[in-house]
Amino acid sequence: MWMWMAVAMAQQPVECPFGVNGHQATDAALALAADAGVGWVRMDFNWYQFEPSPGVFDWSAADRFIDSAVAQGLHVYPTIAYAPAWAVAQGCNDLSPEPADWCHNQSPDPTAWAAFVTAAVDRYGDRVKVWGLWNEPNLEHFYRDTRDTYVRDVLIPGADAVHTACADCQTAGPDLANLREASWDADEGTCLFGECIFNGWEVSLTEILAEAGDHLDVITHHRYEGSTEELYEGLLEGQFLAGVQYMHSVRSITDAHAPGKPVWITEYGWETTPGGDHSPAYAAEQLTESFQALPEVQQGVYSSAPAWPELAKLFWYDVQDDPIVHPWGQYTWGLLDGDGQPKEAYYAYVDVIADLGGCEAFVPTPATTTTGTTPTCGGTTQPTTCGGTSTEATPSDPAATTTTPPTDAGDPTSPQTTSTTRPANEDLEAPGAGIATTQTTGCTVVPTPSGALTIGWLLWPLLRRRS
Repeated sequence: MWMWMAVAMAQQPVECPFGVNGHQATDAALALAADAGVGWVRMDFNWYQFEPSPGVFDWSAADRFIDSAVAQGLHVYPTIAYAPAWAVAQGCNDLSPEPADWCHNQSPDPTAWAAFVTAAVDRYGDRVKVWGLWNEPNLEHFYRDTRDTYVRDVLIPGADAVHTACADCQTAGPDLANLREASWDADEGTCLFGECIFNGWEVSLTEILAEAGDHLDVITHHRYEGSTEELYEGLLEGQFLAGVQYMHSVRSITDAHAPGKPVWITEYGWETTPGGDHSPAYAAEQLTESFQALPEVQQGVYSSAPAWPELAKLFWYDVQDDPIVHPWGQYTWGLLDGDGQPKEAYYAYVDVIADLGGCEAFVPTPATTTTGTTPTCGGTTQPTTCGGTSTEATPSDPAATTTTPPTDAGDPTSPQTTSTTRPANEDLEAPGAGIATTQTTGCTVVPTPSGALTIGWLLWPLLRRRS
């Protein structure tokens, strides 16, 4: 074991909202994240890497990452994904330039998948308590099968394996990409003349939670926007163009289909130059604003939206820029540059964590009085003080629902698979004011906002380009 293991740091509280995507970051990068006050790191837990042959495991990379992170006081959120060639249909080729030829994005044999999940949780479940089940399965280059197959062969058997192997472990998902023109459900929702709104990720998330939400303890989602204001608007209120709503909010979906469960945004961020369009200063500014707003969102003072204590964590994407400059360019989303040196966003993270009182400020403290059932804050269900301000649930609070203890950015692609069996927005309020009308379309029959249709169809050329 490494020398630094003898000087392990105290573990951050599990309620800590400060997260970062770490992939399989170096020990030095993990140390800098811990020094900043970050409490959670998301890990790429690649099945093809850790079980290259049936029953033959190579845990060396996972051991190094998890040992290092835990020793630095970080909690690890591993996302298990990506099948080895032996666990999928034969004839695939991961070296092909075409995602349709790859092995790792195929839906695996569910028995082999469950066995690997069990082996992983058996090995690390004493230290790793929340397990993700695949990454962005609604994008073909990460998963190329239907939504129904994902639920049947990945989510449910994976969640059952986690809960069976570790009684106090939790499952998290579905970690969808927030894209309307994704590989699933682009042609569902409210459709006219071959164009759709209230479609894509919204339908996918609604259907997954309706069908298998009881298998998930934490609801996870990815969201990239132009600004913090747009980020929270989409999370809290939905998306609008020229006053016309074209997507429901993440909150409305989770309130309807996963009430009271913690919600984690496990990818968000702003890519800086040279790989992206934003300056390092802008990314740092948005990181600061997004975390400053989090306690306000939890407490219901950020906007006119009511308190949302279930929004528990934000994971910045990501910890370090890609150290490799490819012929097409370089990924530059990191807190650190490709050489591991801090960027402006890193220093912004240090400052905002300190300004908010660190992870400890989000640890629930007993309230003097309680009404109804208690809210969730950082994933807990008890009277709480969230981000330093007491919150108290009332019967009208969405968190006033008793939760049962658990038994746990890529580009859009063209292939579509639609297997919706009922209106995806069935349990959601119709967006906007006025009485909802029913629109029969070539996709499905769904409620649509009265007054929006006349204007909405005129905006299709713009709406279709927005994620």
